[in-house]
Amino acid sequence: MSNPVLLLLLLKWLISTACQPAKPTAEAPLRLVRRPADGACAYVSAAGDTIIPFGRYDGSVTARFAAVAIVRRAGRGWVGIDRHERVLFRPYLFDNGPDYPAEGLLRIVNGAGLLGYADAATGRVVVPPPYEAAFPFAHGRARVGRRCRLRRAGEHTAWECAQWQYIDRRGAAR
Repeated sequence: MSNPVLLLLLLKWLISTACQPAKPTAEAPLRLVRRPADGACAYVSAAGDTIIPFGRYDGSVTARFAAVAIVRRAGRGWVGIDRHERVLFRPYLFDNGPDYPAEGLLRIVNGAGLLGYADAATGRVVVPPPYEAAFPFAHGRARVGRRCRLRRAGEHTAWECAQWQYIDRRGAAR
């Protein structure tokens, strides 16, 4: 390294790369804002810009919208959407609202009423809905059932299934 020109070029390159701002690896999360008068929801950026305006959704359970948000639209119900507002899935409704994530997965339901699971962070469907009954994940597995019926006892219901099994996070039987 006795060549001064090469040394100057190397020094210039080091200074120019060290002074560059860090490139963001993902979009910054949006923040939920509720309008007090009617409870309508909007999402704003960290800079305060409105990204999803009031009027599109009348409810949300996602305060910090990174990749997926669970929102409700009047007349259409609850859905999981991405940042482009594409519907990714319909969450399973439990205890008067969308299901809660368990071990990073939440239960979803299709148009036929069958249940599966989606990744709560990305919105990706990881187990498409083939089950008539599905419990939240616990200790890396979930209990699922086929050939089921609902049994009512007062205000509560319970699944009675002819076939129960446990699955892993990929849907493989355990």
